[in-house]
Amino acid sequence: MYDMAMVKELFPRTIVMDEGLIVADGKTSEILEDEKLLEAHGLEKP
Repeated sequence: MYDMAMVKELFPRTIVMDEGLIVADGKTSEILEDEKLLEAHGLEKP
C-alpha cells in the first residue's frame, strides 16, 4: 500500500503504471483527484 497523502505532499509529478504500462502521467494534484483513474488501477484517494 502506498501513502498517497505523502505522495501528494512531496511529488509535483506522478506517473501511474499498471501491469508495466504507463496509464497516467501528470500533475500529482490532478491525478489524485481523478477518482475513476485511481479506482481503475487499485489506488485510493488521499
